[in-house]
Amino acid sequence: MKFFSQLKKDAQDLRLSKPEREAMLLALEQEMQANPLTKSPFMVTPNSYFTYVAPRSFVALTLVLVLGLGGGSALAAEGAVPGDFLYAVKLGLNEHVHAALATSVEAKASWHAEAAERRMKEAEVLSAQGSLTAAIKSDLESNLDEHAKKVAEAVGAVEQEDPVLAADIAARFESSLAAHSALIARLSTEANEEESRREAGDFARSLKERERTLALGGAGVSIEAKRDHSGAIAVKTFAKQDATTLSASIEIQDADDAVIARLGKNASTTLEKAEVRFEALKDRLSASTTARVKAQIKGVRKQIQKSQGDGVEGGKRIIENALKDATTINAFLEAEMQFEGRALLPSIDVEVSSNGEHHEEENDTAVPLVKPLSI
Repeated sequence: MKFFSQLKKDAQDLRLSKPEREAMLLALEQEMQANPLTKSPFMVTPNSYFTYVAPRSFVALTLVLVLGLGGGSALAAEGAVPGDFLYAVKLGLNEHVHAALATSVEAKASWHAEAAERRMKEAEVLSAQGSLTAAIKSDLESNLDEHAKKVAEAVGAVEQEDPVLAADIAARFESSLAAHSALIARLSTEANEEESRREAGDFARSLKERERTLALGGAGVSIEAKRDHSGAIAVKTFAKQDATTLSASIEIQDADDAVIARLGKNASTTLEKAEVRFEALKDRLSASTTARVKAQIKGVRKQIQKSQGDGVEGGKRIIENALKDATTINAFLEAEMQFEGRALLPSIDVEVSSNGEHHEEENDTAVPLVKPLSI
């Protein structure tokens, strides 16, 4: 009885205030207006004892009930990690609602990529706490694999009709894997507990293998990383037959230019987010760290500019690296804000002289900033 009394008290304490409920309900209304209900092809005969609720209406009704009655618990669950009391709410309620609201192929891909990133961020929190166990890591990897497969399926579903969108989804997901594998690897070196240090390093390597597989295979490749009986990480790749190869070089060039433009916009937006975080952090960073991060941001911006323009040789590769580097800088800055007291920056390999001047490459080869992990 004491447990349930305490649970009731905690739930009451977690309730949203009236302004918070109104703000969240307004957001829900805007989402429903942006994605209106469609008429069901099924005819249901209503009666006084049963009222049919369409699936999407049911999701909206569930959200209203969650936000109006117990939204505090659902909101608090967003920050939960494996082992926390509310983690089951995060997976079993919150994420199911997110998935149900993603109706288009692009929205589904974005959601599954975000869900995979959630698993990576949870691993980061546990790594920072020194509490990432083998069992938890296995569960996180299994859940992440499910979402990674859904991302690959979405890429395959859209690449024939919209190859630019397919390339964009794949590049953003690849960049997320690269960024978080580097960050978890860094956190693993600081863990005091041997098991947590080992499992975090293992998790980082498996993410890096996923990222490398995506980079080699490109769009339309499904990946799965599993550990065999010997403990080694095995990555399976499922590549589709390319039935939509463009025959005309002009069409290929046009598609590449469109991909470069789209990835360039994403890289610029990600870099802007990183700059906002950097401004918020500058007062607590050393002068040398500040100079190096500035140099990193400047280097990525130069990559973005270099990739633009018609006929830029290697432009697609350059902008893919730029997006990856921007995502990595942003992830490390976010972690620096979250895990206070940890020296995570500078995160990437950019040489800066003692006076803070950036040593820039003068050749035409874009060098990825992310340090490779030793496998």
